[in-house]
Amino acid sequence: MGGVSEWERRPGVWTPAPAAGPAPVDQWGRPAGWDRGAGDGGHTHEAPPVATGPGAGGWGEGEEWPAAPATTPPQGWAPPRRRRWRRWAVAVSLAVAVLLVLGGLVVAYTAWRVGQVHRIAVAGLVPAGPGSPQNILVVGTDSRAGESAAAAQHFGSAQEVTGQRSDVIMLVHIDPAHAKVSLLSVPRDLFVPIAGTGTSNRINVALGDGPSVLVKTVENALGVTVNHYAQETFSGLQGLTDAVGGVCMNFPYPVRDGSPSGTGNESGLNIPTAGKHVLNGAMALALVRSRYYQYEVHGAWRAEGTGDIGRTVRQHEYMRALLSKAVHASSHNPFTANAFVAKAVHDVSVDSSFTGLGLVRLFLHLRSVKPGGIPSWTLPYRAVNNYRSYGDILFPVSTQAAVIAAWQSYGSAPTTAAARQGTAAAAPAAPAAGAPPAPSPVPPWDPQPC
Repeated sequence: MGGVSEWERRPGVWTPAPAAGPAPVDQWGRPAGWDRGAGDGGHTHEAPPVATGPGAGGWGEGEEWPAAPATTPPQGWAPPRRRRWRRWAVAVSLAVAVLLVLGGLVVAYTAWRVGQVHRIAVAGLVPAGPGSPQNILVVGTDSRAGESAAAAQHFGSAQEVTGQRSDVIMLVHIDPAHAKVSLLSVPRDLFVPIAGTGTSNRINVALGDGPSVLVKTVENALGVTVNHYAQETFSGLQGLTDAVGGVCMNFPYPVRDGSPSGTGNESGLNIPTAGKHVLNGAMALALVRSRYYQYEVHGAWRAEGTGDIGRTVRQHEYMRALLSKAVHASSHNPFTANAFVAKAVHDVSVDSSFTGLGLVRLFLHLRSVKPGGIPSWTLPYRAVNNYRSYGDILFPVSTQAAVIAAWQSYGSAPTTAAARQGTAAAAPAAPAAGAPPAPSPVPPWDPQPC
């Protein structure tokens, strides 16, 4: 069969491949498909020797050879796929290399930041296995160390108020397997036996003897297991707020913080108008430390009247707003994320058994948790005024068992000290008949996240 038997792609030009047999020539006597400057394998063909002069049968010196006739590949022809796959392989390899480099930088940064978290020795903590439900005792101390001059004016300086007490006591129940988190606040004036002392007092004084004593006191009073411990100062909360550029809270009324005498302002809280306000660190600190919260209705100031209990509810709402802002701002701005994390690792301390790997693993389990949806409960109590030499205190009540069970069962089965340690420690009683206690409601005069 003569003529063109197949088509092949040559560099720079489409040329017909000759069939078997004598090589065909074109109308000028050149090999068919000849293209000056291009050829098989990318080699350049030099023009064949030609005779010069009239009648020599060739082209004169300096004359251009006519171009080869243009040809068109047959319909449906496609170039070999080898080069296409080669380009894809190079692109994928580069992408993988970039991802590996970025992943290495993230791991290195995370390890560096986690390594900066201050560790403290806490005895009596019960280890929890990876992915197991766990309880973390979170404490906000009232230490005046490192506070600003403005804060010292309202709350007293480190020289005037020595030592530290647990101004905020909160238990955080975490179920990593189901990505569930719930909060339980323990009133700081709750009157309970202080572990190792043989005496009873407000639960917040237990921290004065060290975090180990506070952990044991909480476990004995509530019948729960504490797996980890975290501690932060109020100045840390102020810094975290400033790191995210402030936090928006919506106030239904103008508010301020009064004082027992009715004059002055204890915490410095002063929101003169209702509506949305972006709180900076100092304003946020004034809000969460307000014990004499007042709101204005039709020109008259009314005392909220619940003292530390109302303050606890406001602290929960503010922490939800702060964490929500931190998650949102950090996901859009890596510099904000770095500032927030840098402040957090500087002001937060955790127990020495809380390893860096454990912290990272816990974060990965809870990355889908929305802070605004975390439920919270407050331990019930019975208020007693002027009790002996202790002043106004709060006594535990029997209904606290149902509240503890509801808090711990949010996302997982209850975890008690007896179940964890295999001892005869008293476990919380089962909830009373009917629905379990609902999370603590937000009073209508309190601010809520915007």
